[in-house]
Amino acid sequence: MPVSTVTTSAAGSLALLRDDDRDIRSYALSHLLSIVPQFWAEIGEDLPLIESLADPQSGELPPAGQPLAALLCSKVYFYLGERDEAVEFALRAAGVFGEEPQSEYKETIVAGCIDCAIAETQSGQPVDPRLEDIVAGVIKAGAGQGAKLAIGLALSIRRLNLIEAIYLDSRAPDVPGSSSRKSATSADGTLHDENLLRYILSEAVGGVGGTDAWPDEFRRDLLTLLLGLFKLTTPSDYNSIAQIWVQLDDALAAGDGIVDLLEQGGKSGQLEAYQIGYDLVEVAPQGFLERLRARIAERGWAKDGTVGTEDQRTMLEGIVDGSRSAQLFLNFLKKNNQADLSILKTTKESLDDRYSLFHSAITFAHAYATIGTTSDKFMRENLDWLGRASNWAKFSATAALGLIHRGSYINGIRVVRPYLPGGAAPSRYSEGGGLFALGLIYAGRKEGPEQVLRQNLAEGVHPIVQHGAALGIGVAGIASGDEEIYDDLKNILFQDNATSSEAAGYAMGLIMLGQPNEQYLDEMTAYAAETQHEKIIRSIAVGVALTMYGRRDGAKAIIDKYTSSNDAILRYGGMFTYALAYVGTADNKVVKQLLHYAVSDVNDDVRRAAVIALGFVLFRNYTQVPRVVQLLSESYNPHVRHGATLALGISCAGTGLDAAIEMLEPMTKDPVDFVRQGAYISLAMILIQQTEAQTPKVAAIRELFAKVVADKHEDPMARFGAALAQGIIDAGGRNMTISLATRAGTPDMKAVVGAVLFVQFWYWFPLAHFLGLTFSPTTVLAVDGEFRLPAVEFTSHAKPSMFDYPSTVKVVKEEKQKKAKAAVLSTTAKAHARAKSKRATDGDAIDTDEKDEADAKVEKDKERKPAEPAQSQVANMSRIVPAQLPFLTGPYDTVDPSAPASVTTAAAASSTSPAAPPKTVRTRFTPLRDVGDAGAHHARRRPDGKARPAWSGRVLVLADEGEGEYEHVELDASLWPANAEPEPVHEAEAEQAAAPQAASAISAAQGDDWDAPVPASFEFPFDD
Repeated sequence: MPVSTVTTSAAGSLALLRDDDRDIRSYALSHLLSIVPQFWAEIGEDLPLIESLADPQSGELPPAGQPLAALLCSKVYFYLGERDEAVEFALRAAGVFGEEPQSEYKETIVAGCIDCAIAETQSGQPVDPRLEDIVAGVIKAGAGQGAKLAIGLALSIRRLNLIEAIYLDSRAPDVPGSSSRKSATSADGTLHDENLLRYILSEAVGGVGGTDAWPDEFRRDLLTLLLGLFKLTTPSDYNSIAQIWVQLDDALAAGDGIVDLLEQGGKSGQLEAYQIGYDLVEVAPQGFLERLRARIAERGWAKDGTVGTEDQRTMLEGIVDGSRSAQLFLNFLKKNNQADLSILKTTKESLDDRYSLFHSAITFAHAYATIGTTSDKFMRENLDWLGRASNWAKFSATAALGLIHRGSYINGIRVVRPYLPGGAAPSRYSEGGGLFALGLIYAGRKEGPEQVLRQNLAEGVHPIVQHGAALGIGVAGIASGDEEIYDDLKNILFQDNATSSEAAGYAMGLIMLGQPNEQYLDEMTAYAAETQHEKIIRSIAVGVALTMYGRRDGAKAIIDKYTSSNDAILRYGGMFTYALAYVGTADNKVVKQLLHYAVSDVNDDVRRAAVIALGFVLFRNYTQVPRVVQLLSESYNPHVRHGATLALGISCAGTGLDAAIEMLEPMTKDPVDFVRQGAYISLAMILIQQTEAQTPKVAAIRELFAKVVADKHEDPMARFGAALAQGIIDAGGRNMTISLATRAGTPDMKAVVGAVLFVQFWYWFPLAHFLGLTFSPTTVLAVDGEFRLPAVEFTSHAKPSMFDYPSTVKVVKEEKQKKAKAAVLSTTAKAHARAKSKRATDGDAIDTDEKDEADAKVEKDKERKPAEPAQSQVANMSRIVPAQLPFLTGPYDTVDPSAPASVTTAAAASSTSPAAPPKTVRTRFTPLRDVGDAGAHHARRRPDGKARPAWSGRVLVLADEGEGEYEHVELDASLWPANAEPEPVHEAEAEQAAAPQAASAISAAQGDDWDAPVPASFEFPFDD
């Protein structure tokens, strides 16, 4: 009977390794490989011998045996826990390792190879070809079901050829019932999965998830590859293509793409061109748009061009210069204005406006609450309060008109004109504020006010007027890169006037935003070393930081120079250079540096700025910010705690993040007034557009703001912050939100810059007006090719109360003291009880005030409100908050006649039974960008139950597939008269303007309908 042999030791095979015959050594290695899991410790004692055998130059093994020795070394090192050595010898084993069956050993080695490849890639070293082969094999093997993981791995090792191969091998998933765009057909008829390209694009523009280490050259090559792959498909995803054009700063290609669609795409191409124009206006900087318009004009599509029809050219011009979008948003904000003026009235009565601090607080709160609504009713009704403004409070009050009429390129000018130099305003502060207001009205569009603003930058003009003109031209010409304006501002800077030169420093940074020039940087930095004015040095430091916007490692030289300076103000600017250069990147090295400065710098201002900068760098990963700043919020230094509040507010703005709210609530009771001020402002930024259904604490926090403002024993700084918070949380008539990112996921340049300059109000209150740049309308406006708004509706798959407007503040009436009840003796109570018992025994009726429980229940059921429906319809030009977008589908233009008529509007939907939702379909209008669709909502839900909608900008173009007239939303002709064009403001016009008297303003305010056509502009006769 044969006896099975059991291996009890590896000694025999190890002895064979010393045999003179090379074939016997190879046989021994093969046997050792089979028993290494059991005897790796014994084999490890002869590891030096096995390593010598694996050496190709030793010649002690035949060529086929050397990979076996390397593989044996790799496995022994694996069991010893030495992964790096195991990976090294596995690479030497080459093909033998590839033949290994799937096991823990092989998975560990492959993971080690991937880590080594990524590490070598990020360090800039050439990657070992053997590593590349293993990683490429892993990527190709996982390119089927795990294509997104394979794409992520290819991005990590920066292999563009693998990315292209994975996409071309992909196939689009079939999602039944979904009409949104998820795939397209390539030239060979293959349906590729374009979601992979969109995933790569989001990583490329997002700057998070490790992409902070990507060199600029690789990022540009990647975007160029994506552009080519998107163009392979038909129809092309121009939504993503437009984003790539902006990221590549290729305005010429964007202009050519738009013109090609107009000339070759027929009617659908024309609508796509219009949609691209709306999208670019929303996400592109001013310099890009100027070059885009110039390219379109070169191709003959300017307003006075010769190609196409006049209507097409006029429409295109209005879209790409931003006029069409501004008109739509202006109508939306005025039509849906829900500003509660009773809050402002109560605040005005609570704060003693004889003090400049409180007067400015009311000014800012009013400006925020009514920004873009054109509603100056509060000012007209409180001219006495307006007249008590003095000096810089008067400047701020006048500049507030610019926020109220933001985007009103026609009627806003009429309101501001009396305050401009040469008008009827007798005060230099009013003139300076009027120029600043003019810039705020035309924010991001310098061609309107450029002439009059530049004229007031000339020598001989009063410094206060120059201050307003510099801020105005800075905000109007933001990111334009206009060298002539820069030279005008440089002349103001070199005057070395603390008032005008300070504004020039900020404005120079705004004009050159994200466009560093070595000569300009040297000029500004050299002057900062010469001047003795701290205000000028600070403005230059922040201005230089603005020029480094989005430059990442390109800002390293300036950062090193400023952060190593002995001047605390320059180090302060270095912190904001970090914030702007790495905005939204979540770069770990930058976060570590900012944390270091936050706890180690000797200057409180620098430490505060370092903590604030964390909010800008981490705003994309806002859920991590509370954890990062938690210890800083408990610092002994109040400046660090203040910085922690603003970091939370800036990064978590509009999110309603519970962790941030829980961290800020205790800070509203901080013993230091300016810490409480920051907590109030940040809470308002976080809770903007949040309802009680989303964030239950919002009602209590609103009451807290009102309580602090009304408390005369509270510190003035804290009351100032609470007043601003009241305006922020109700911004734009409760129709605007704060977000540092566009809906495409890219950083919003204006919003980021507005937030950076807003936090400078610590030194200069008028800069608080820059917060207006961070506000954006919360809506999706559906328009057709003729710039009309069809009466379509979106379906919101959420209860109406989830995203409804907050309830109007109820005035709490003081209760009168009630008369105390008379005391009842115990003997009297006993007598009443005996009489009551006797009547019950005799069958008499019990007291009528004691109702039967059943009757009470019936009465209660009668008073119960009807059940709230599970969804509602949202009409075109209605409020749609960002948190509502994942629940939104549509738009739809037809409602099933069998459904109740009450379901066609959001207001009536609250009375509809949830069992009978409206059946909506598309019959005439088809959107070029789906906000979402019913199939996606039901078939592709995320774990939190929300749909994954396709991205859409705030303006959505609809294709009209019907004939004849249709019902549409009428635009307010008084806001933007038909065929009216925004005309530049000239100095001569300002000199000829005469201000109406205050009496006429009062009579206008007493009218029945303050939303009537824009009344005559008014100007209070301030005493100089």
